[in-house]
Amino acid sequence: DRPHTRVLHLADATPLVERTYGELAAGSREVANGLRQHGIEPGDAVALMLPTHPDYFDAFCGVLLAGGVPVPLYPPSRPSLLEEHLRRQARILRDVKAALLVTDETVAPSAHLLRAGVPGLRGCVTVEELRSTDQGGLRLPVVRPGDTALVQYSSGSTGHPKGVVRTHEQLLANIRTLGAAAGVGAEDTFVSWLPLYHDMGLIGGWLTSLYFGYLFAVMSPFSFLARPVRWLRAIQQHHGTLSASPNFCYELCVRHIADDELAGLDLSSWRLTCNGAEPVSANTIRRFTERFGPYGFRPAAMTPVYG
Repeated sequence: DRPHTRVLHLADATPLVERTYGELAAGSREVANGLRQHGIEPGDAVALMLPTHPDYFDAFCGVLLAGGVPVPLYPPSRPSLLEEHLRRQARILRDVKAALLVTDETVAPSAHLLRAGVPGLRGCVTVEELRSTDQGGLRLPVVRPGDTALVQYSSGSTGHPKGVVRTHEQLLANIRTLGAAAGVGAEDTFVSWLPLYHDMGLIGGWLTSLYFGYLFAVMSPFSFLARPVRWLRAIQQHHGTLSASPNFCYELCVRHIADDELAGLDLSSWRLTCNGAEPVSANTIRRFTERFGPYGFRPAAMTPVYG
């Protein structure tokens, strides 16, 4: 019954949905059952093209419970770009030999565009459709440390996207090392705007919180990019102790948050924030700590990292 995730409203930092570990376990088993009934066998790749939403967590863990391999893909940024987006993702789906695509109701009606370009793809389903299948007894497959836990693709900004295989033992080693270095505990709260299809948001943010048992409060990346102050307000409102972002995020906060947006801001709970995933600017760090020091941000909290 311990709270695990809070998915925050797009427009502000209030919780849209709070889920417990028990609810995640139950929802994941429903999805796993649905996947097995769609023919997913241990080792099959299942692509996840989902926004920041409670369904994402059930889908990711459901694929693992079914013995499949989750392959997180970024969702389309705008409906008008949907067809172009799906054609770009077809290369990844072919490369990973995806058996199924799990997405939401905005993408599913256009999934026929993928059929010709991804011959091994058996279909496209929503999380709700997986839940609505018959929920018989679920037999969990045996998972070994060296089995593939997920395949993560690069952004493709410097060429075609490249897939990286992560085994269960590699993922656990990563999480345990990160937790030890950051000194995390069950009393922490990680507040994030990071997307859930890349390692900083997926592993450093969510999966590490899942392993160590602390709260994970997450908002859509679009919510942060539209108004960067929402991230800082969420840290205040949810008493965040941990967070992480690429350097550009701290720069956005310095440049694009007006003084009148900071009235009453209290960042004193924030004990560690990771700065990585791209070159780290000493000038950005200095300006961020000077700007937000009067609001309780401690310079020692800023921690350059390499994943």
